Amino acid sequence: MSQPASAPANVSDAVKCDLAGEVLRSFGTLRFAATGWSMLPTIFPGDILMVERIDEDQVNLGDVILASRDGWFCAHRVVAKSEDCGPSWLTQGDAMAIPDRPVKPSEVLGRVAYVTRRGKRIALPAKLSVIESLIASLVRRSFFAARVLIYLHKVYLYKIDPNEYLASAVHTSKESITPCQG
Repeated sequence: MSQPASAPANVSDAVKCDLAGEVLRSFGTLRFAATGWSMLPTIFPGDILMVERIDEDQVNLGDVILASRDGWFCAHRVVAKSEDCGPSWLTQGDAMAIPDRPVKPSEVLGRVAYVTRRGKRIALPAKLSVIESLIASLVRRSFFAARVLIYLHKVYLYKIDPNEYLASAVHTSKESITPCQG
């Protein structure tokens, strides 16, 4: 998932993005762990994303695509197609209030085929359920709600010690969390 366009990516992040693109072009698939919160409740930090190479004519509304932007990854849902100034797609994180800038075909690395969480393969729906939409709407409006959701996810799904998580969470501020980083 990617850093806002105003923030420059460091060299190692740019190299990782280039390498991931090369892996997808050469082998057709790429697995990596999500780190951002922009796709809550569909994708949680720590989920393993399986990305498959696709051609630009295979991008559909509702797909979660992986794009390389300014040296960062961005895995967001396609919410609209545009033909202004050539083909492009508008993407938006499920937990984000506004769409990203248009994604050009050269920025698309692939489509997220599924997510692995706790060893289970989870298909990504093209559209959120009513409950997921409500959760996404809440997370969009409240950083605190996002933190609570992540906390509950880690405590109940991964059976971590709540006190250990709370101690580490105290050191994380809102400014240090990037909305779209993969």
